[in-house]
Amino acid sequence: MYLPSEDNAVCVRLLRPGFEYPAHGFKHHDALYYPSEDAVFLVTKRQSSKYSDGVFTEVAIWNPDEIQLLGTLTLSVPEGGGIPVFAPWHVSVLRDIPFSSDLSSDSIIESCLEAAISLRVENEQSNRNKYVLRTLNHSDPNVEKDLFENIDLRDGILMRGLYTLIKSQLLMGTYDFMEEAFMNLQVSREAALQIIREHLHFLGNPEPSYKDAHDYIQSNFKLGEPLVEHFEMQHESWIATKHPMSVYGAPWAPSISADEIYDTYGCLISIYRHIVLGEPGRSSLLTTT
Repeated sequence: MYLPSEDNAVCVRLLRPGFEYPAHGFKHHDALYYPSEDAVFLVTKRQSSKYSDGVFTEVAIWNPDEIQLLGTLTLSVPEGGGIPVFAPWHVSVLRDIPFSSDLSSDSIIESCLEAAISLRVENEQSNRNKYVLRTLNHSDPNVEKDLFENIDLRDGILMRGLYTLIKSQLLMGTYDFMEEAFMNLQVSREAALQIIREHLHFLGNPEPSYKDAHDYIQSNFKLGEPLVEHFEMQHESWIATKHPMSVYGAPWAPSISADEIYDTYGCLISIYRHIVLGEPGRSSLLTTT
């Protein structure tokens, strides 16, 4: 099992200066996202007993509790509303804040802000960039609360899908790693389809296939037919990308356009909102950004 450095602890994660972060904050009893020019940070409660089993990693850039919070912030921005970016930096355990604390209370937020600013001062020699805040479309607080509380830390497939979706944002943000962003999006796409297959199994299909999952999307999502066509093309591109030689040849680089990466990201936002919230497929789709 993957274990954080300290368990049953409240932790502050400072985000790296020099990136544009969503200007809209989020506060919940068990999590906090605080954006300001002084510090942009996350506060979460690390509790490994709530994580899915069988994971040991020394390279994951986010913890499951952070994925739950960042997944909330990510899915809060509807398809077509822009792409938030989150870059991890330093993390510290807040030993003076009890694990049972309400992280949405004003006094606790003030304490967290002081700790985050101190953490930034300690490390400012390695990064003197400024924090930049960006206004994005986002869901109302009640929807964000539902998103957070419906993301199950014990659901390894959901967590993997959200983790790779969140990583793709950072990779797209530099543009130098668009192929790597594509790879992470494809893992997220496969995770979403697997969740839909499990849902179909629950509904009575004894052996749901990927075609069954695509049929579900076509029937339950606005513009479902072109969405399925896009996903089928993505699967072909995924095979050609992860294998240096495949039925699609042996090209020196995969044939991927930037638009299809952005389109795939947007489609996955709607699919994961459907999975997590149960909202009608693509009901939050925006026609403008």
